[in-house]
Amino acid sequence: MRSWEDGAEDRKESLRRLGEALSQRRSDLSRSWMIYRRSLLAVVGLFMVVSVVTVSWFADDIAVEHPYRNLQDTEDLWSIDYEPRRAHPFSEECDWHEQSISLTKQRREGSLYVIAESDDKVGDDNRYYRDTLSVIRLIDLEDNSGYTLNKSLITIDPSNSSVLVISEELYNNTSLTTIWLTYEFDNEAMHHWWMPDGYDVCIFGTNNQGQDMFSKVLYGSRVSLKIGFTVALLTVTIGTIVGSVSGYFGGRIDEVIMRICDIFFAVPGLILAMAFVTAMSAMTSLTMPVWLGVLVPILVLWWATRSYLESTVVIDEKAMDMVVSPLVKYRGLLIGTLALLFFLGALPGDAWPEFFGISESRAWRLFSAIGIIAILGALLLADKRFIEGSSFEDASSRIGASMDWTNPWRYLTARTLVISLAAVILYHFSGSEGTEIVLIKDFDRLWKIQAALIFTGWPGYARLIRGQVLYVKEMNFVEAARSVGAPSGRIMFRHILPNAWAPLLVAFTLDIGGTILSASGLSFIGLGAAPGTAEWGILVSESRQFFLDDPHLMLFPGLAIAATTLGFNLLGDGLRDVVDPKNRR
Repeated sequence: MRSWEDGAEDRKESLRRLGEALSQRRSDLSRSWMIYRRSLLAVVGLFMVVSVVTVSWFADDIAVEHPYRNLQDTEDLWSIDYEPRRAHPFSEECDWHEQSISLTKQRREGSLYVIAESDDKVGDDNRYYRDTLSVIRLIDLEDNSGYTLNKSLITIDPSNSSVLVISEELYNNTSLTTIWLTYEFDNEAMHHWWMPDGYDVCIFGTNNQGQDMFSKVLYGSRVSLKIGFTVALLTVTIGTIVGSVSGYFGGRIDEVIMRICDIFFAVPGLILAMAFVTAMSAMTSLTMPVWLGVLVPILVLWWATRSYLESTVVIDEKAMDMVVSPLVKYRGLLIGTLALLFFLGALPGDAWPEFFGISESRAWRLFSAIGIIAILGALLLADKRFIEGSSFEDASSRIGASMDWTNPWRYLTARTLVISLAAVILYHFSGSEGTEIVLIKDFDRLWKIQAALIFTGWPGYARLIRGQVLYVKEMNFVEAARSVGAPSGRIMFRHILPNAWAPLLVAFTLDIGGTILSASGLSFIGLGAAPGTAEWGILVSESRQFFLDDPHLMLFPGLAIAATTLGFNLLGDGLRDVVDPKNRR
């Protein structure tokens, strides 16, 4: 066992390599930026995307109206006060308030004084409250039938602008029971400090519910960007995994996967997404069994364990020259099929769901997961030793050498990150109460849009990465890695994918804009966001009936969709220039 001092040279060398890698990354980024900025449109697209993301991030500070959470804390709602309804941009009506005054109540209380107050609002504790308003001037006075009255019948208290004084004449007129007073009040909270006077209120106008359109468009950017990034990230992840497996292994696996992709391509994506959203309409939460949820981290940890055993314990791996039976020749496929059936509970008798469900304690679940990994490891070693005739000679010394902690920098890799993340997920899922893992507690319509777009979007990425893998795997450096016995996983993640990512990055960027457009389209036809949500598609849909008289209601959310989609498209075009080998000369 080496001491910490013995590893000084190794640590120094690792730090030197790490510094060289970081320096190379900085050089690559600098060269990429030089190529990217050659295109003015690409720079404009980057500016548009950064602007939308910044506005979305600071929406709480920029907006003048904000949503509140419902009693179940499942969704954001917006207060409806119908005041002013469909006001045009910069309209002074946004500083007006129409208040109902019950003369019958005033006479019963024997009071000539009325407090100027807002309509009901909802606080953070979901309780209704009213703000006291400071009146600037009176504008109009009407009776309950809509007839105009002399506004001098009510005055503002000189000592307190929040108090309205009813005249004796109006108070004694028993033919009037309710009156409506419109006045201008100090509405500083709705004014934007960064806009000039006269143009600092309702800069996008208000919708039919009296809500500030500027605030809803700002909050809508959060919803649209969340959908765009989430869907694009998950579709590229799923497509990369499926396409890599298809392109690398080829044969029947490739044939089956590509035919499945053809089925998806045969149906228009938007139609398929609509059908998927409709099929999920009854779902209120997204859950999965605990035994199924822990399989993913278990498989990741098994992959790491297998790689470790093959690189440290097993040596002198020999090819079998003897004639073997088909059962032995295809034992890998047979064992893999049996393992799949066992984990999915398809085998007769006790299987993984029953074994894992013996106890709901975290200790038992972790023990069963580690036990399964140990059993698989033992089967692997038995196969290597007795079927393939590999040698385990001096395995203990190799294992001891692999446990060298005198150079911790050697573990600063993506592999370590993946293994650590899998262990954390396994520990977290093992502590879940009951037999179900709640992935998404409130599986609302916005989540259903994302699930539908992910379901329909991965085949395009799978076909794209398959083509790249087929091209890269025939290169000399991949053949060299295969000739020295590198396992398939190492070849895939260390040699093929790092040289096939460029088209994925471009497609990922372009797909964000397309996803936002598709999500807005689903909301527009009523299959997306719920009515009243601050989402660009539903804002456009709600403004259709007022388009001729109030086109601004559709204009601003429509421009937001167009600008964001255009920005990501221009950004993608710029990235295409960066990854083009012709521009690297």
